[in-house]
Amino acid sequence: MSVYLRYEDGIDYPIAFDECTHTPDRLILRYAICKHRYPQQVDTKLRKKCGMKSVIDAVQRVAYLINQLAKQVQTDGSIGVHYLTATYVGNMEPLINSMYYEGGWLGDSIEQYVKAWRQFYRFLTLQGVEHEMMMPQTNEVVIDQSQDDNILSHTDHRNEQVGETETAIDQNWKERHDDYKDSILSMEQFWLLYAELHKVDSVYAVMAYTELVTCLRISALINCFPLGSNKLNPKWSSYLEMKRDNLTSQRLRYIAKGGKTKSLLAPVNMMEVFHHVYEKPESGLTYNQRLKKYRDRYCKTKYALNTRRTAKESPTWLKRNGTPVSVRDYQNKIQECAKRINIEAHSHILRHTGVTQMLYRYLKNNGLLASLSYMNQLIVNDAHTILKQHLGHVRVATTKRYIRTIERIIQESQLDMLLNTALSTSRKHQKMLDDNPILAKGVKMLEKAIEGADKQLDYNTA
Repeated sequence: MSVYLRYEDGIDYPIAFDECTHTPDRLILRYAICKHRYPQQVDTKLRKKCGMKSVIDAVQRVAYLINQLAKQVQTDGSIGVHYLTATYVGNMEPLINSMYYEGGWLGDSIEQYVKAWRQFYRFLTLQGVEHEMMMPQTNEVVIDQSQDDNILSHTDHRNEQVGETETAIDQNWKERHDDYKDSILSMEQFWLLYAELHKVDSVYAVMAYTELVTCLRISALINCFPLGSNKLNPKWSSYLEMKRDNLTSQRLRYIAKGGKTKSLLAPVNMMEVFHHVYEKPESGLTYNQRLKKYRDRYCKTKYALNTRRTAKESPTWLKRNGTPVSVRDYQNKIQECAKRINIEAHSHILRHTGVTQMLYRYLKNNGLLASLSYMNQLIVNDAHTILKQHLGHVRVATTKRYIRTIERIIQESQLDMLLNTALSTSRKHQKMLDDNPILAKGVKMLEKAIEGADKQLDYNTA
C-alpha cells in the first residue's frame, strides 16, 4: 500500500489517499483529527492540542513511512508491506538505518520522523487497531529546566519536565554542540552559495538572502513572506511603496513555531533586493511572468489539486516554470549548491548565520564585545531581549549558544566570518565576480543592504 496526500475543502490538513483505490485512509485521517483536537486519544501523556503545522508535519512523516514500506523488498522476494503488518526488526529498523547510512539524513531529522511514527502506532494501539509494529521502549528522562532558563516567567516554579529518549535511533547520530560555530557560513561562503543558487534560479538566491536577513525559519519564509498585503499583513508595502513613503523598515507578521503569531522588522534594503533581483529584474523572468506560468500550467496539474493550489492565489516564491517552491525543494537546492562549492550546509544554516550576524552587530555597535561572555548575565539578558523580540526565542540557553558562537569565532581569530562585506577575500571569489559583472553588481547591492540593515532596525522596538 502506498499513499498520496491532498487537501479537501473545509479540512486544514492533508488527507492520505490509497494510491490504488483513491480512497482516504481512515486511520491516518482519524490520527490527524485526534492529534489536533483530542491529543489524549493519540498519547495519554499529551495534554495540549497540537498546532496545525505539527499535525501536517506528522501526517507527512507517516505518509513517508508508508510509502517507503511499500517499496521495501521482503525476505521472500516480494515488494512492499502494509503498515499494519510491518514489523520493527524486519521493516522499520532497516529503513531507519538506510536513511542514515545511505540517504545521508541527519540524526536529528531521522529522530523527528521516528517520533512521529512511534506516536502513530501508539495511537493505533489506543484505538484498539491490531498491528505488528513493536518498537523498542523509550527511556524516560527528567528534564531540569533552570529558572535562569525561563526569564519570561519568574513565577513559574515547574522546574522539572518528564520527557523520553528515542531508542529506535542511535543517539550517537545526533550532533551535540554548545555553540553554532560549525553551523554558520562566513560571508564569503554565503556569497558563493548565493551565486550558485542564482545559476539554478534567482528565486532560490533571493530566498537565501531573505532568510539570512530576516532569520525566519524556512516554513515561515515560504508560507508567510508576503508579496503584497494579505490577512496576516494587511499593511504590507512593496519596495516602490516604501521608497515613495520614505519608509526605512516595515513590520512583518508571521506564524512562528507552535502556531503563535510573531513579528519582526523587514528593512527597505532587503525589499530592494527582492524587487530588483526577483520581482522585476533587469534580465530574466519577472514575477508576473512566473505567475502566468503558475496559473496557465501548474494549476492544471494533479500536484496543484493535491495541495489545493488554485489560480486565484499568488504564491510569493515561484520557480521559472511556475511551480511554487516547497520547503523540501528549497532545502535540497541549498544542499546541492553547497555541495558543488565544497560547503557543508543544512536547512537552518542561513538562519543561524543571520542570527549570529545580527547579534554580533548589536554587541559591536553597543560596545559590548570587550566584556563578551555567556557567563555575563547582563549581556545575556540584553542579547536575549533582542533575539526574543525579533526571532521569537524563548530559551536563554539558545541565546547563550549564539554568544558562545561569537566568543569562539573571536578566540579562533576568524573575524572574517563576521564581516559585513567580503568582495575580495579570495581569488576564487573575486574571479567569480570578474567573470559575471551583473552578479558583481548584485552582490555589491546585497552587501550594501546587509551593512545598512542593522542601522535601520530599531532594536528597542518590541
